[in-house]
Amino acid sequence: MDKFNNFANKLVCTDGLTREEWLTWRQKGIGGSDIASVVGINPWSSPLAVYYSKIEKVPELEAENLPAELGIYNEPFIRTKFEKWYFENTGRHVKVELVPYILQHPTNKIALANLDGYFIDSDEEAIVECKMTGERNYQEWADGSLPDYYYLQIQWYLYVTNVKKCYLAFLIGNNKFNVTAIERNEEVISTIVKKVAEFWTTFVEKKVAPAPMGDISSKEILDKMYKAEEGKEIILENKLVDSVKTILDLKKKVTEMTQEIELNQQLIKAEMGTATLAHCGDYVITWKETSKKEYLCKATTYRVLRIKREK
Repeated sequence: MDKFNNFANKLVCTDGLTREEWLTWRQKGIGGSDIASVVGINPWSSPLAVYYSKIEKVPELEAENLPAELGIYNEPFIRTKFEKWYFENTGRHVKVELVPYILQHPTNKIALANLDGYFIDSDEEAIVECKMTGERNYQEWADGSLPDYYYLQIQWYLYVTNVKKCYLAFLIGNNKFNVTAIERNEEVISTIVKKVAEFWTTFVEKKVAPAPMGDISSKEILDKMYKAEEGKEIILENKLVDSVKTILDLKKKVTEMTQEIELNQQLIKAEMGTATLAHCGDYVITWKETSKKEYLCKATTYRVLRIKREK
């Protein structure tokens, strides 16, 4: 790390930090993994989730899941694969060094970064980020592209460190490895710096929660933020009457649609009788037996109706 540029402050050394201590330091600002949520494009998290993570300790929500643990476990392997890739593509040997610090922008104190690695050779200095993803996400990574949420994360790291380039080394489904080079984008950096500043001053500093977005993380956060107070009663603002009506109208429609689906399935079943395969226009319909093994409930066998287009 001593060879790495001295632009960013070394806020704290992460060697020996407990996860709880690391989360506490992360509350001092916005890290790369927060950026996509702050700007509202993270499919798994929301501005509300980031806000709550900065004002409360929520280890149960921050707990590492299996994909995250596998990603950390495989980082040394991905770094080694990158070093080999770099030599094959440039003819130069590099050693990817670890960065055991939470880094902080020298003037924008809420801008934080945790890097997977970096290197310096005779021609360039660059960050290296290591990612893993499943095969179903292959198209998002094809032809040198990458998901927007990772692109914003990398631009944030380039901003915090003042580095010009990042190499994103990624493993897809444990059977495909590749590398994408991402150049510093000043226009994107300017936009996310502004949005982060607005988020921090509007919500975190004032302890005012941003609006939920209808995603699962917002639901989880709301359940954590507001514990029931027995006997407490309030009057909601009239503007929420539309929300109440919308919920009731949609529930009614869901019930009606469910009943309509069931009716049409029953009409098909009545015509199929004992047949397990039927053709109808451009569609293939199967109604086959399937079994559910006995674990906590009694084992059962039943028929499942499936419809798909003819090939």
